[in-house]
Amino acid sequence: MRESKNKLICHDGLATLSAMNGLSEYRKDAMKHAVVKKLGAGEGYSAKIPGFAGLVVFAPTRSEVMHELKSALEGWVELSLARGDGLPALREAETVAG
Repeated sequence: MRESKNKLICHDGLATLSAMNGLSEYRKDAMKHAVVKKLGAGEGYSAKIPGFAGLVVFAPTRSEVMHELKSALEGWVELSLARGDGLPALREAETVAG
């Protein structure tokens, strides 16, 4: 088990929060891993974050798809925590503190 600077505790590829402030930092860090793809002509963009199963959004512009992803991520995290599923570990969170 490792604890990072973001107050996340990582174990077996899942992270749990040790403080509410950690939740905001976790979402910011997760957004850094966003993968955005331009779809075919006139089809807009898709965005996802690897490791966040089922979290995929679509929008007409890059700006809108990032806004949609941020909103969807908030709901995804809340639902995952409510279910007791934990959260995917992020590369930043996997660094051993100290």
